[in-house]
Amino acid sequence: MKKTLLLLFACGVLFSCSNKKAEKSAIMDDVMKVHEKVMEVDGKVIANRMKLDTILKQNTLATKDTAIMLSKKLTAAEDAMEDWMHKFDYEQKGKSDEEVIRYMNDQKKLIMNIDSQLNVAVKESDLYLKKIK
Repeated sequence: MKKTLLLLFACGVLFSCSNKKAEKSAIMDDVMKVHEKVMEVDGKVIANRMKLDTILKQNTLATKDTAIMLSKKLTAAEDAMEDWMHKFDYEQKGKSDEEVIRYMNDQKKLIMNIDSQLNVAVKESDLYLKKIK
């Protein structure tokens, strides 16, 4: 009876460890997928900001407030992404699976917010640039 209980306990521990490893791997993959999506938008951020800056330098606008605001919004979104990238620690050496999972969940929330911020800034600047052409 004791051997059976010990065997069941050992199986439970091993199963729990493999679940944590799978969960850790899945959340790390999720974070990297969002990061890759954000990086795809980055080119559009740079292009739109350059167009806005060119328009502002040419003084072709009756009012510059919107162009300035959108350029700042694009810059802020890009800065948020770069800041996240510099602080992000993918390896998490010396951390337990639980600590890594918690960290990656927090990072996923952060990068998803940045993704949202980038998408809003790009969409607003796209609409504005289409309107002024």
